[in-house]
Amino acid sequence: MLAMLKTCSILVLNLLLCSTLAAAEDYPVGNQPFRRYVAKGRDGHYITFYLSIQQVPSRPVPLIVWVQGTGCSSQFVSLGGRMSRGLQGVLNSVAHGRARILAVEKPGVEYLDDHPDDGDASACRPEFRAEFTLDRWAATIADAIQAAQNLPGVDPSKTLVIGISEGGIVAMRVSNLSPVVTHAASLSGGGPVYLFHMAEFMRSKGLDAEKEVYACWSDVLKDPESDTKFCWGQTYRQWSSFMKTSVIAEALKSHALLYFVHGTADAQQSIAGFDVLRAELAAKQRDAVFERIDGADHALDLPSQNVPEGLEAVFGRVENWFLGDVAK
Repeated sequence: MLAMLKTCSILVLNLLLCSTLAAAEDYPVGNQPFRRYVAKGRDGHYITFYLSIQQVPSRPVPLIVWVQGTGCSSQFVSLGGRMSRGLQGVLNSVAHGRARILAVEKPGVEYLDDHPDDGDASACRPEFRAEFTLDRWAATIADAIQAAQNLPGVDPSKTLVIGISEGGIVAMRVSNLSPVVTHAASLSGGGPVYLFHMAEFMRSKGLDAEKEVYACWSDVLKDPESDTKFCWGQTYRQWSSFMKTSVIAEALKSHALLYFVHGTADAQQSIAGFDVLRAELAAKQRDAVFERIDGADHALDLPSQNVPEGLEAVFGRVENWFLGDVAK
């Protein structure tokens, strides 16, 4: 009976999502094998997403949803007059037509926006600073998934959301928000609440975590909705939303199959966070795939590798895990 109720609830939610999303309009993306779609989300805001071109039109394939890390640049930028393929392009190459790659613009980001410093949001569009929160970002991705699954050539039976760094916690949140997500992966995403990672980072730089982290966090709590005040390069509004949860908390609530990857030489998010994640999930008897890569940095590259060789290899393993039973 419980299984039947859960199935019915998911079906009802899917129908509601389908009924509230308007049809998407599509455009080319330079010479890249993606199309750009613009649709209106459930909250009335327009969302922009990109879907890789179907390689075998007669065979629908599932979605792999890419969630990037910190920053306010577009998924595609122009470099020297040529369109960059981004990491969604790497995912697409690794998939070899077995899946279609979905990448979504963050709220407040416009097509081809190029911001050189991901760690400094003060120069981002005012719309981004006002709109970018964990809840809004995850809801935008969930809407994009629903819109993409209504397009021809998409198999809706399974969906993977994969995020790196900041995108790791977002991927976990989306897996809880969207009932169609069956698999979720966090790469270099840490585990505990971000305050832990910020304190570990400051200590690794020889700085006082009490002064550099917890004092700033006290200021955030005094004005949590401010989009003009900044801690650690991002707005108070962004931090107050992300600090309400963690990769661990979202993973423990997730209905999806889970995959986690972290490098022991990650200088941005200490491997200690990954170890805490694994211990917490083990204690709660929550199954997942855990990949601890000796010597890999935040981008999951080894010292002997050129960017993005390490990350590309990880993409391959995660995609094979997801696609293993359909890649025939």
